[in-house]
Amino acid sequence: MMLAERQPATDVLAPPLAVPDAVSLFFDFDGTLVDLAATPDAVVVSQMLLDTLDTLAERFPGRVAIISGRSIAQLDAMLGRHAHLFAVAGSHGAETRTPDDGHVAAERPASLEAAAGAFRDFADANGLVYEAKSLGAALHYRMAPDFEPAAVRLAEDLAARHGLTLQRGKMMVELRTPGDKGAALRDLIAAPAMVGSVPYFFGDDVTDEDGFEAARDLGGAGVLIGEQRPTAATYRLNDVAALRDWIAAILETPMLETR
Repeated sequence: MMLAERQPATDVLAPPLAVPDAVSLFFDFDGTLVDLAATPDAVVVSQMLLDTLDTLAERFPGRVAIISGRSIAQLDAMLGRHAHLFAVAGSHGAETRTPDDGHVAAERPASLEAAAGAFRDFADANGLVYEAKSLGAALHYRMAPDFEPAAVRLAEDLAARHGLTLQRGKMMVELRTPGDKGAALRDLIAAPAMVGSVPYFFGDDVTDEDGFEAARDLGGAGVLIGEQRPTAATYRLNDVAALRDWIAAILETPMLETR
């Protein structure tokens, strides 16, 4: 679906998940499960979130996944053993890890390494933040927003020169190998535990729109986390705290007990 066809998300919470065996939950990470921070390394993962993920994995066995722009290695570093309790797609879907297939990822191309070097040099010269990823490289200008036009021009030039995918996000640009969160959702929901389930995808950024579209096309819905904007999501929650409350309500509902 083209951006022009997207409509503002409603202020309605996502519908009750009355039949756990029929539902699969897909979450973006930054800005969705955790609040955004000034730099990627400054994100805080609370023990409460880790406990919540453990409980979700138990209540919805095989039907919880994280689909993130971060690499799987980054997610493992932040979530520890908890990241192995559910399926994970990293690098915008360019790499996945599931109980059935293990870790599947393409090799890091030399073209990406060259582009990453240019990002690092630009960040060092201008006081920006460079973020290394397994299958991508990101340039963050949240702390220096005046550099946005120059950062975007550099990313556009490098993407064209090296044949990489340019991904814009909140106060950042990223160069990466091909992949999108919608394709990742479609791949993950083909797993035996998810086959036939209704997908809900929760995300905050424009990078999550492919996931919203895939969830909708498969009979589920996207849930936008954050301020209202044109989106393919059907529902909206105000912020990360509102999502945590929504999850808590699910886990406290007796009718959702597993069989």
